[in-house]
Amino acid sequence: MIDHVLETLIPDIERLAETRIAKYRIPGLAMGIIRDQELAWFGGFGFANLDSDRKPNPNTIARVASVTKTFTTTAIMQLRDEGVLWLEDPLVRHIPEFSKVRANYDTVEGVTIRRLLTHRSGLVTESPTHGWAQLNFPTREEILDSLPDTEIVIPQDAAFKYSNLAFALLGEVVYRVTGTPYTEYVHANIIAPLGLQSTVFDLTDELRPHFFVGYNPTPYQDRPERAPYAHLKGLSSAGQLHSTIEDLAKWVSFQFRVDGGDRCDAQVLSGRTLAEIQRPQYVEPDWSGGQCLGWRVTRIGNHVYHNHGGGIHGFGTQVWFNAPTKTGAVVLINMWPPHGGLELVQEVLEMVLAADEAVAPVPSPPKFEPTPTSLQRLLGHYSAAPGLHANIEYRDGKLRLAPHSEATPSLHTPAELSPTEVDSEWLVHGGRASGEKAVFKFAPDGRVLSYELGAFVFKKHFLAD
Repeated sequence: MIDHVLETLIPDIERLAETRIAKYRIPGLAMGIIRDQELAWFGGFGFANLDSDRKPNPNTIARVASVTKTFTTTAIMQLRDEGVLWLEDPLVRHIPEFSKVRANYDTVEGVTIRRLLTHRSGLVTESPTHGWAQLNFPTREEILDSLPDTEIVIPQDAAFKYSNLAFALLGEVVYRVTGTPYTEYVHANIIAPLGLQSTVFDLTDELRPHFFVGYNPTPYQDRPERAPYAHLKGLSSAGQLHSTIEDLAKWVSFQFRVDGGDRCDAQVLSGRTLAEIQRPQYVEPDWSGGQCLGWRVTRIGNHVYHNHGGGIHGFGTQVWFNAPTKTGAVVLINMWPPHGGLELVQEVLEMVLAADEAVAPVPSPPKFEPTPTSLQRLLGHYSAAPGLHANIEYRDGKLRLAPHSEATPSLHTPAELSPTEVDSEWLVHGGRASGEKAVFKFAPDGRVLSYELGAFVFKKHFLAD
């Protein structure tokens, strides 16, 4: 369902996409906009196949290349949550053959799972075998056999250094600790539970008619050449997946379920782990972006976007989302490298978020829920030396620490209070004292005298004070 804000933008978004198609001579482009748990809008432009004039639709299948790395990250985090590996594990603990790698900087043991997930291991970009030039990618056995010729070429944590080899080795870790081949593990534990029916490592006869035919850009002539297809083999965990706008919209929607609780069924990671994945591990010196676990993060003005792209012969992909607003976008282009067009995803998201912000939100109607009798004695104004103030209020069904006024400083507001098994102790949620307890002191007649929090004693003010 298209919301009102998005509906007003559709003509401009379509015009922008059509302009990019014409300017950069792109064969076809598919784009989806996600609002929380649904694909709110889809646009198909140009042709999925120049020979048939077939238009792209939400179920047109493309190679999504390095977007695969976000699935590999999810697999690793599932195994971390199960306790069979840890992010600080040296890779050599799970792949002993990695001890033969040449460390030009730092140590082999310094190549940890966390550094591999964040492209901070210093490892070379590709396995020193055959690959992109020959369009004949190495098998997992060839990658492992070439480890003695593989190098750590910059200091660990020194800089972001993208590595397909890193994610190939992470796929091998999945195999080593589960005994299940990487592609089978990801299908059984991520793709199938999420209902991604057209997301596959290898095209089936059933899905092949829906394939987004890929093209290579060609100089000096109008019609691009059909791109060759090469299986990534041992690099599958770095970039072999195929998917659709419809399935990638579900993948983005899953990223918004940080409040989804424990891992179960379609909640293939706990909400807590999803939030951990999206937390920046490194920030660039100019604060324009950084690296999370698997996902990149990019700052544009006041908006922060998690994102990952993918590029392989014939196909360019961008997946972006803004977590606070639960808004995302996906672009698939059936040419690589395109001269332009992939930047459309962030431009459209900026349009959508700007339009959202221009619309004044309608406030929710006030609630007049009565304060439970047991809580009424806690309400009021409190202060602590040398001049800190706070109110305890009951608002919207919750007991809260709130600022007393704009002119009075407070260390611990705003925050919420929840009861514990001890009547006098309340757990703080949010702010400086999050996770600590406010301990109340009572007079013999039951009146509240004070509460202690963070080594400060806040005394209650009574109307006669």
